[in-house]
Amino acid sequence: MFFCNGCGYKSLKWLGRCPVCGSWESFQEEIPQSSQKTLRKSTLPPVPLSKVEKEKQKRISTHTHELDKILGGGLVRGEVVLIGGEPGVGKSTLLLEVSAKLAGSGKVLYVSAEESVEQMSLRAKRMKLSNDNLFLLSEDNLEAICAHLEGNNFEFLVIDSIQVIYHPSLNAQKGSASQIKGCADFLTQIAKTTGCVVFIIGHVTKEGIIAGPKLLEHIVDCVLYFESDVVSCYRILRAIKNRFGATGELAVFKMSSEGLREERSLSEIFLPHRDNPISGSSIVCVIEGLRPIILELQALVSRASFGVVRRRSLGFDFNRFSLLVAIIEKRVKISFSSEDVFLNVSGGLKINDPSADLGACVAIISSYKEKTVPPGYVFLGEIGLAGEIRPLGNINVRIKEISRLGFKKVYIPLANMKEIERGKDTLDIAGVSSLKEVLESIW
Repeated sequence: MFFCNGCGYKSLKWLGRCPVCGSWESFQEEIPQSSQKTLRKSTLPPVPLSKVEKEKQKRISTHTHELDKILGGGLVRGEVVLIGGEPGVGKSTLLLEVSAKLAGSGKVLYVSAEESVEQMSLRAKRMKLSNDNLFLLSEDNLEAICAHLEGNNFEFLVIDSIQVIYHPSLNAQKGSASQIKGCADFLTQIAKTTGCVVFIIGHVTKEGIIAGPKLLEHIVDCVLYFESDVVSCYRILRAIKNRFGATGELAVFKMSSEGLREERSLSEIFLPHRDNPISGSSIVCVIEGLRPIILELQALVSRASFGVVRRRSLGFDFNRFSLLVAIIEKRVKISFSSEDVFLNVSGGLKINDPSADLGACVAIISSYKEKTVPPGYVFLGEIGLAGEIRPLGNINVRIKEISRLGFKKVYIPLANMKEIERGKDTLDIAGVSSLKEVLESIW
């Protein structure tokens, strides 16, 4: 309700000019007295940062090494974790397996609003999971779920999924933005007041983002995304948000008939042609979160069979890929006007680290010239529009990982040479300043 300051005329909507007294810009919203915000006296005064007592959070291990790593060392009491991903990627499988392992640390309630108890039991038997502290419940009413939590001392709660549960007090349809936000807020209050760790599974839209309001991701403490190729058996779990650890971390799992199995040796996944080099292949080292990952880039350059050439990239940013193709044409004087150019990141990983630019260019030129890169060579560097190689961050972390895996030689930006911390390894480190210099060195 709006009222005029001049004559008191009331209107259901705001008006620029009062129809009674003719005054302009005189309408104000009438706020009920009960809903007006009033200042209240705070019982807790502000505390200087230097005097705040630092209490070390006790972590709860999920007994899954890779998952503990992306969570920042384990779970924290009262933490709310949101997991999203495509249908069938393994969200329910992973959380059922984690629930069985967490049951050794306390009672776990696994709530599924999409499956019956019998269906969950069949999956658990297939995965050879069994624990008396793991309780299964098929329910979509959040009030009923809360009633089961009271008095049973559950320390872990899994909700599968947030889009299909509802709270009767919210006057909205199941799956609507209001229901999702309200249910997430209710579950967060339960976690913070009782110390129960809550896992929430979220559906994703066709764009790959979690369905519902963006506020859902702001409410929770940790957001994890499952990534997978359509035909690949490997699953990549990536931390997008984490209030108790670093973001950008990732874990790799392999889907088998008995569930998900963590993969600690990533070189076997991302380096399929390490011992058998082929043309169009190069090795790079990217940083995901705090972890250096060495992987293979594969390129294919072939004569276009139609009038319009094709440019495709998988796992590599397409705009950056197109930029690198243009840089090669301009600075190296190689024409791709009648060539199809394809670039792929092995293992189904999606990378955004610009340090892979040099390796991508080498792979493309290697395929075009039908020349193989010498085995044991790694390429690091961001390429500028002039063909220069720009310096990178975390260079010593990358070199340490490259040396650990036994590579022979690594090309790095010349500007990073002064930062190198040499050890007892026999790795040959070459500093280069341009793409042309690298090509002249290897061929």
